Amino acid sequence: MISRISGTLFQVRDETALVENNGVYYEIMLPSALAERLKENGQVGDKIAFETIYYIEAGDKKSSHFPRLVGFTNPVDREFFSLLTQVPGLGVKKALKSLILPIKDIATAIETKNAAQLNRLPGVGARLAEKIVAELHGKVAKFALSKEEKPLSRGKEPRSEFAEEALEVLLQLQYTRAEAERMIQAALQNKPKIKKVEDLIAIVFRNEKQLQSH
Repeated sequence: MISRISGTLFQVRDETALVENNGVYYEIMLPSALAERLKENGQVGDKIAFETIYYIEAGDKKSSHFPRLVGFTNPVDREFFSLLTQVPGLGVKKALKSLILPIKDIATAIETKNAAQLNRLPGVGARLAEKIVAELHGKVAKFALSKEEKPLSRGKEPRSEFAEEALEVLLQLQYTRAEAERMIQAALQNKPKIKKVEDLIAIVFRNEKQLQSH
């Protein structure tokens, strides 16, 4: 069992991080908002420690299995996530995407049997929300007392396919997700009838040039 990894934060992507320790690079899955904060805070290159959960991911074939690590910077977050993934039907990847509310809010919904609020989480339908309440009610009260106000994952805003492509282009160009989101939103506000990714990128370019000239 690998429960903690420390080393140098070598790289952070949208939902993963690479940590170097004595020449060995560990890939760690992260909640998306946590990954974004690490990038925006400029922590790449810094020493870091992740509280981790080790699990085996099944591939497309029954004979294919892959060891994976999920990481958090707070042991309380890891403990809550470990409980959450014990709910049948709530796998690791789905659970990571569901954390768009602060953990204290999710825990409060469970303890107050507010299945309707849980139903709003990505990937959590009405039936799974009821199952989460049934499995975890009475077990997560301490997490509802947390003072942390930030969610661990970000909600995904509805966006057209070409805007998603433009977002990926900007991410590849080393813009942070927050910067890319701002740039695309500004471009679409000025030209809402854009239908091609090339046109959107061109408007983003013009907008940025104007900002630099002021």
